Amino acid sequence: MLTVIGASMLITAIMGVIFYRYSVESIQENYEKTMKISMQVCADTFDDIMKEAYFVCTYAVAGEELRPLVHEDETYTDLIALLEQYRSHSSNIQSIYCYVREADQLVKVSADGAQIENNSSVVLDWMNSATMQETGNQFSPRYNIDTSSAIQRQLFTFGKRIYDTDGTELGRLFVNVDERNVYFKCLPCEWTQDNTCYITLNDLVVSAADVSARDSRLEKKENTMFVSTQTAMTDYSLVSISDLSVITADLRSVRNWIFLVALFLNVLLSIPLLLTVRGIMHPVAELKKSMDRVKEGDLSVRAKVYHRDEIGSLSENFNDMIQQIEQLIDELVTEQMLKKEAEIEALQYQITPHFMYNTLASIRYAAELEHSDEIASLLQAFIELLRLSASDRGAFITIDQEIRMVENYVKLQKFRYAGSFDVEIDVSPETGKFYVPRLLVQPLVENAILHGLNHREKENRIVIRVMQNGRQLVIKVEDNGAGMTQEEISNLMNGVRRSKFSGIGISNIRERLRLYYGEQGTLQYYSAEGSGTTAVIMLPASDDPDAYTI
Repeated sequence: MLTVIGASMLITAIMGVIFYRYSVESIQENYEKTMKISMQVCADTFDDIMKEAYFVCTYAVAGEELRPLVHEDETYTDLIALLEQYRSHSSNIQSIYCYVREADQLVKVSADGAQIENNSSVVLDWMNSATMQETGNQFSPRYNIDTSSAIQRQLFTFGKRIYDTDGTELGRLFVNVDERNVYFKCLPCEWTQDNTCYITLNDLVVSAADVSARDSRLEKKENTMFVSTQTAMTDYSLVSISDLSVITADLRSVRNWIFLVALFLNVLLSIPLLLTVRGIMHPVAELKKSMDRVKEGDLSVRAKVYHRDEIGSLSENFNDMIQQIEQLIDELVTEQMLKKEAEIEALQYQITPHFMYNTLASIRYAAELEHSDEIASLLQAFIELLRLSASDRGAFITIDQEIRMVENYVKLQKFRYAGSFDVEIDVSPETGKFYVPRLLVQPLVENAILHGLNHREKENRIVIRVMQNGRQLVIKVEDNGAGMTQEEISNLMNGVRRSKFSGIGISNIRERLRLYYGEQGTLQYYSAEGSGTTAVIMLPASDDPDAYTI
């Protein structure tokens, strides 16, 4: 019962966690899309402001109005008026400075009025840092501190050199955009307390709501912060950093309420569940008691059926099973008694082969006494052949034993066919210890003698070769007889009867190889009419008699 309640609560918790994570991911995804759009708008605004300042600077330097005033206006009255006119082209331009090289003076025009300053090392350092290079992104302003003024503002500055028609440098023009003005126009994104916006250049903060954060490295805590970055055309980046814990605060509250409601519902539902389980467990407990008695050997017990439900059906099936087990035990006892009687009868029949061995041995001794050496030799070969083929020492024998049986068989067949063929046996010494299925080679030799050779002709020859090829044992039986067609080979391999000859022995070899070795044991015939026949057996080389025993 407690397990069921615990499992239910666990499932509820897992589902709540999955729902929470899915919701967090959805919120983050939507938040990311929103912030990406907002930061893109901010980046476009930043680019527009900087492009206005850049075009004013470029137009002024390239135009024909500024050059003569820088060269000839000693009072700077017309120059100041022209600079004020340039500044009025855009409300985003905070000030325009013009350095007159010949007079070594800096003319400043801003919303606070016009001012003329003599050059100094501080002014020179500021001008050098604010002057743009001829290469690189021309839309990217210099970010600097206006050290040439009493009020040292943070500025985005476009600075260009002013050249005369002959290439002589007349001075420099600086168009300045105030950093504070840019921030509040480009980044009105301090929407909530969890969101902070920055303008950065190479991760260095150049503009932020908190002025103390300027000129510091931007820290991005990926695990607790959500960071949205949009790089402007001017190479500056606009970054929004949000606190994930604040974004998902409401969602966490919903998750906690879900857990509390789920806990309450689980406790509420556990009461009727407890009553139901108690009604189920009593019949189950009684059924278990009956099973325990059966386990102890009491097959007379029967389970009580309380209700016509699943448990009642299970009890009835249990009773039927016990009854069937009793019947099966009775049948098994009867079968075992009959089997014992059959084994005793089989032992009695085993006397017959021994009687045959003894009788044949007596005939051999009688032939020796009559000095019939050939008959005695043939009987000895037949006795050994019969003993090896009828032995009950297992399904596998060594190559040496198999070849010995083949030699005895060949001796008998030579006597039958009056020596009309010769047999050559070539067995590699290392293969004699390997085990093969009994009567594996003899059927191949028999097939060659009976159906491969023409005993009316001379020079009939059979060659038996046994060799090892890596982990495989290769057995070949070759004859120089009439050979076979492909159809005859197919009939032979499939055990189809052909005239006087039946291929049952050959198909038997193939079946035994398949049973013992699977795909590792094969028998193949190679032949053509008039060119003899070669039978090749390939099987694993093993000196363990039980390695492939079924």
